[in-house]
Amino acid sequence: MLIHNRVGLSMIVGALSLLAAVSSGATEKPQFLNSPRALELDRPFSEAVHAGDFLFLSGQIGEDPATAKLPPGGIEPESRQVLANVKRVLEANGATLNDVVKCTVFLADISEWGAFNSIYREVFKKPFPARSALGANGLAMNARVELECIAYLPQKRGR
Repeated sequence: MLIHNRVGLSMIVGALSLLAAVSSGATEKPQFLNSPRALELDRPFSEAVHAGDFLFLSGQIGEDPATAKLPPGGIEPESRQVLANVKRVLEANGATLNDVVKCTVFLADISEWGAFNSIYREVFKKPFPARSALGANGLAMNARVELECIAYLPQKRGR
């Protein structure tokens, strides 16, 4: 298999490094990370987990962090808020959108894929992260979209 994308190669090298470190028992324990607001909401998941060279973000919906409510208007305002939430969690944990190597998009209605993509392109630029998208039957809070991401952070070793 020939890999033309630096991010793809980095992701494979990172995954192999993590696998080798886990196999040898040499990795630090994963860090389960939450903002003060996430701790206050006391939900049964962490906002992010830092493991090896990777930061795994829990799925983000278009919930306004200040009000814990979805913005009115459907897929477009929710998509903007989802991406703002992803950016906020990344930055709170020493990462940026440029560090994201993989995203998974869950849409309440797969026919809204195009609308989501147009907003996604406002935030993520080429080379785009690897990505999967699927229609889901029921998202938290009746959201239209949920996005989870994985960031590659080799510079964050020993964090």
